[in-house]
Amino acid sequence: MNKITLLTLIALSSPLLAQQAPQGAPPSMSDAFMQQLDADKDGKVTKAEFLKPYEAQFAHIDKNQDGSIDKAEVDAFAEAMRQHMQQLKQQQPAQ
Repeated sequence: MNKITLLTLIALSSPLLAQQAPQGAPPSMSDAFMQQLDADKDGKVTKAEFLKPYEAQFAHIDKNQDGSIDKAEVDAFAEAMRQHMQQLKQQQPAQ
């Protein structure tokens, strides 16, 4: 699996994209970005604030907690994401 695919999987599973929009018009991408990442609500996102969800995602993928992600862990994560996307697709109403 190449780096772009891994980054795509991580991005798709990030908390920012996993949030459900409230009823009515969804927030703009920039508003959602700030709401999710500006932890201290000072109107700025620091590098630490930006990286925190990805550090949690890294820890989630690093199943043996050895501080690195090997191919088997990436494969397991990719399969879990594939299954999750399949479940979401099945839950969507037919059009």
